[in-house]
Amino acid sequence: MAIDGSFGVEYELQRFLLRCPKLAAAPQLDNLVEKGKILTEKELIDGVAELLLHPRYTIPLLGCFRPIARKIVDRVVALLHLVPDLTSNSNDSMIEFDDGRLFKDTESSDYEQDISVINLYVKYGRGQGLHELSCLAFSRTLDMLPYLTGSVRDYFKFAPPPFKRMMEKESMAQSLVQPGTHLLDAVRVSYRLLLAEPEVFAKLWDWSCYMDLVHEITSLNNGENTEILMDIRWCAVQTLTMVLKMSDKFIRKSKTRDLATSDFGFDDEKAYGCLLRWKEFLQDVSLEKAGWYLEPFRENTSVGQPNWSNMEAKWDTLKTGSPFVLTSAVKKSFEMVLLAVSQRWPVLLYGPAGAGKTALISRLAQGHGSQVLSIHMDEQIDGKTLIGSYVCAEQPGEFRWQPGSLTQAIINGLWVVFEDIDKAPADVQSILLPLLEGATSFLTGHGEVCCS
Repeated sequence: MAIDGSFGVEYELQRFLLRCPKLAAAPQLDNLVEKGKILTEKELIDGVAELLLHPRYTIPLLGCFRPIARKIVDRVVALLHLVPDLTSNSNDSMIEFDDGRLFKDTESSDYEQDISVINLYVKYGRGQGLHELSCLAFSRTLDMLPYLTGSVRDYFKFAPPPFKRMMEKESMAQSLVQPGTHLLDAVRVSYRLLLAEPEVFAKLWDWSCYMDLVHEITSLNNGENTEILMDIRWCAVQTLTMVLKMSDKFIRKSKTRDLATSDFGFDDEKAYGCLLRWKEFLQDVSLEKAGWYLEPFRENTSVGQPNWSNMEAKWDTLKTGSPFVLTSAVKKSFEMVLLAVSQRWPVLLYGPAGAGKTALISRLAQGHGSQVLSIHMDEQIDGKTLIGSYVCAEQPGEFRWQPGSLTQAIINGLWVVFEDIDKAPADVQSILLPLLEGATSFLTGHGEVCCS
């Protein structure tokens, strides 16, 4: 979007092609560019919608066309609904999500130029491959834009679950004997969708095949313990813990067989390695979302890098207290904190008094259209001060609820800084702990639910 928040189809198309230069040679997109200012929103959507399904272009497409992302997703869902069979394969071989061989088989000399993804997969009888490609795109979509759950759910009204291959025991067994990335992608995509909307997808599908998957991997006697198998097992266990709402220390398969083990064959080092690889799998979307937080500081049309000189000017003109000298160290810190805040990661700011920690927080809050409330903690503060209490009303014998400082801050969307939090009494720390651990709401003594 432009710096003033406006959205222009011509400008965003040019920005998208700057991010994906190989697409500039595609005749379909070249025709859109030639339309210039007369290019309509519908023409743009029809021209770029199928690129949502290409793993290389899903993220930049959604990033550039966020204001019309719902229309793009709805268009793709409507096109997929016309596919005769989303479970067919032309042979028994497994297909990777981004099957470059299929694209290279087209008449175009450069497979990047062919953007008719759906027709291409249908032509080669790869309905199931197209389905898995779509599930990957939609899982990324929800990771980036959670409000599109309804549009994604419309797809699964006629499409099978993303783990369709696992529902067939023969296919599952074959996949485990010769493990490939197709099965790992299937469990990762399924878990990603589940994380995006647990209540929706946990009830939408029958996840019982995951119990068979965990059992098959755990009982393998071929001596293989490859990284792919470990990642498949780790992701499957995480999925089951969410679907069954149980601890991963104990999972019961059925009335006849107990699959419970203390750790499913993982030691701490292996489990941590699986977690890191999972985080790496999500990193593509994380970096894109972090870039959105830098957009307010960009004034030119360059793609990918923030205009730090422009940000320096804004830093001094906004009401952040004393003027801030934007050194290279501050620039780096600011960019790193922006990335962490965009992903709701914990951040530790440290430095001597006067180093600029408070000013940095205030600048971050203003960049998000908010303000900072500082609450100084000591031994005298109590829960009533933070949450609220009943106070005497104007009428004798009547009481009214007076929300506390923390409650008012959350209701009004303010950022809260707790000064000397280590000096707070234990009961106050117990109130703050759920919020510090990532909770998005808490109950007040008045029976209200405050959402952060």
